[in-house]
Amino acid sequence: MYGTLRPDSTNRRISTISRETLDKELPPTPEPEPDNSGLTTILIGPKKRRFKVNCQLLCDVSPFFQERIEDPFHSQTVSLWLPSESPAMFGLFVEWVHSPETFHEYLEDVIGSAQKKGEKESLDIHWAIIHLHLFASQLSLGYLQDASIDAIQDLYLKYDWDVPPKLVAYLYTECEIGPSIRLRRWAVAMVAFCLAVGGQPKFSGQDLTTSYPQQFNALFQSLPEFAADYAQHMENMKESGHDVQLKNPQLRISANQLGNNRRLFGFRECSFHSHRSAVGEGHCPHAMDRAPSRAMSAPDLPRPRWRHKRQDSSSNAPRRFREI
Repeated sequence: MYGTLRPDSTNRRISTISRETLDKELPPTPEPEPDNSGLTTILIGPKKRRFKVNCQLLCDVSPFFQERIEDPFHSQTVSLWLPSESPAMFGLFVEWVHSPETFHEYLEDVIGSAQKKGEKESLDIHWAIIHLHLFASQLSLGYLQDASIDAIQDLYLKYDWDVPPKLVAYLYTECEIGPSIRLRRWAVAMVAFCLAVGGQPKFSGQDLTTSYPQQFNALFQSLPEFAADYAQHMENMKESGHDVQLKNPQLRISANQLGNNRRLFGFRECSFHSHRSAVGEGHCPHAMDRAPSRAMSAPDLPRPRWRHKRQDSSSNAPRRFREI
């Protein structure tokens, strides 16, 4: 039995309401139960799935959490409710918060386990990682963004998947451009490659009566941003002298040098990373922590982030939230 490709039903259009507006609309926060364990409770999704997270580590991850959990008006731990987020995604996020140094191995295990269970489970982890990247982007967590986009590339290579039209439609109709920009760039490159080599729908639940090119031609007509991004990508490929039939976005070469011949067949190591512009042809900042012999090349995440200087710009609210 094959699974149905679809985004998690709990993930809706990302809210464009300002954080100030949200704060004003929230009800007063009731006092939580005393908790001396050092953990805080985060409720996820409309069914309020409970996650216990180390309070200090969560605060050190992002000012968004710190400002709410360390609320000076409450002497006890403050819980949050993120009704629009996916429990599957947040489970991955909690693992990263608690064990950043082994997170890539954890992702490998989760993906391998899903593969053994069947396509539905593989599609579920696929969407969880997609949403993890978007969540990390909203919080400006560069290392987590890059780890998740690497995992997505590796997942598509592992299963030899072609990008489904539903993913493109989701990125361009239900996601803001900021958090989704790197996923959009990767998806556009994948579409160009798949159309060039004759990609075919490989997921159940897709329209099998309409050809792959026809489905994307329909998206070009209905999504002007997607059409413009695709045209720009094809122009860039032409100017750089690369053959779109050979340059596979599933492949990530272990170098950023423009003169590397392997770039004819894959993309630079940091092509879809958050630090792409800053790195240029230099080494990927994650490379020192990465073991090249691993099957998946998602990077090791840095030493615990709570030892690093916090980013002042990372207090963006992830979609809609409620304090409880």
